[in-house]
Amino acid sequence: MPIKVLVYDILRHLFIVSISIEPRTMKILCANVGSTSFKYQIIDMDTNTSLVKGGVERIGNSPSAFTHAVPGKPSREGEIDTPIHIDAIAHAMELITDPEVGCLSDLSELDGVGFKTILAKGYWRSARITEDVIAALEAFTPLAPIHNPFYIASIRAFQELLPRTPLVAVFETWFHQTIPDYAYEFGVPRFWVEKHGIRKYGFHGASHRYISERVPELLGQESSEGLRIISCHLGGSSSISAIKDGKSIDTSMGASTQYGMIQSTRCGDLDAFAVLYMMDKEGFSTDEIRQQLIENSGVKGISGTSGDMRDVEAAINAGNDNARLALETYVYGVKKYIGAYIAALGGVDVIAFAGGIGEKSTTTRAKICEGLEWCGIHLDVEKNINTTDEDDLSAENSRTKILVVSTNEELIVSRETARVLSQ
Repeated sequence: MPIKVLVYDILRHLFIVSISIEPRTMKILCANVGSTSFKYQIIDMDTNTSLVKGGVERIGNSPSAFTHAVPGKPSREGEIDTPIHIDAIAHAMELITDPEVGCLSDLSELDGVGFKTILAKGYWRSARITEDVIAALEAFTPLAPIHNPFYIASIRAFQELLPRTPLVAVFETWFHQTIPDYAYEFGVPRFWVEKHGIRKYGFHGASHRYISERVPELLGQESSEGLRIISCHLGGSSSISAIKDGKSIDTSMGASTQYGMIQSTRCGDLDAFAVLYMMDKEGFSTDEIRQQLIENSGVKGISGTSGDMRDVEAAINAGNDNARLALETYVYGVKKYIGAYIAALGGVDVIAFAGGIGEKSTTTRAKICEGLEWCGIHLDVEKNINTTDEDDLSAENSRTKILVVSTNEELIVSRETARVLSQ
């Protein structure tokens, strides 16, 4: 057979084989780990669609509630026994590959796992997870005591379950690396900074990044250029960010997630000498004071009831004045940051509400906007009451757009994971 004919037949065969093989899309699993929870999504990166969404709550406090939903298939929910995170992860992986309710035939179809990690010493951006990355997470565990240990445990679990699948840490500090030095600096001795890295880092980076991208879309603009956004991620954990031209220029959280406005059960801004005073007077150890400031402070500490805003609002309606004080303190904290960031941005074009409270609490949104009319922020009362999804809540005479944004941290984490794996 002539060589040209032979080559032609080979190329023709390869072409036929290539077009007969279904193209394989990149699939990324996003792992969102809490102290007592594990939430997961698998996202098809070609279409930005979710293939599965689920989670396990109350890990370590049996019975643990779980949910699992794949579009077009029966959803699953119920209770299981999950003493530790690896049990929850193993249960989720079984459901993901279940023939009836799963979305994958085998876990080898995953191209990577992205973790919404919080903070690691010396790591500013996303990184493939190595022993060095895990050691850096451990080094900053005292600054993130309710996050880092559980992320480390979950990473170890995935290393065991999926030893050949690359894992990526997408740090919450990443979006805030555009903050200028004068805005992230604390007034502490230089060796605190140079030796121990004490400075403002900022968190909820995936959410604030998503909001910075989603707001222009909701406004019908091609980019965030020229936009001044105050992004309010309000939930069990809350933070505010000042975003200019799509970049973070300041944010409320600091070297830890304790700093900034009060949280559900965390104290927020606090005079350091008040902590030292209580340690001296009561003999508290650092572990004891850390536990009090993390678990029994914030909205829960003031109200004396709960850190859940729904419970607080119910308590207010029942006449609980401490609950009233908790809500007013929370709202006042948000207002102060909005005012500060209007000054930092030189004005504001958009206030965006996101997170469990920001998206669902009509009372909280109304109280935050009340009294801000002097700077052109006018909330439409009826829209605020009736909205159930992403919406523009601005009154007709409002110079500032007031938006509800359904934040999608998992999409941001998955995109960043795919970017790191493609390098």
